[in-house]
Amino acid sequence: MKAIYEQGYFYEIAGLIYYVFFLVLMRGKNAQRYTQRTRALVLIAAIVLVGTVPLHYAGTAAGQAAMLLFALAGIISAFIDARAT
Repeated sequence: MKAIYEQGYFYEIAGLIYYVFFLVLMRGKNAQRYTQRTRALVLIAAIVLVGTVPLHYAGTAAGQAAMLLFALAGIISAFIDARAT
């Protein structure tokens, strides 16, 4: 289990979930509700999270901090946009 965690497969699954969240942001009435900033941050977070396996930065503290910052930035931006409308 530790080897799977160090390879970053859990982060990759989270990145795929973020990508589905990005698709939800782009469809229907949500397209007008969320700003371009939110869509960009969520897409960047998804790319960073999915890139953990091929780029092998899941085991480093800097890599984990970058993933956390991008993921939180996307969620916070979506929360701000959701509260604004």
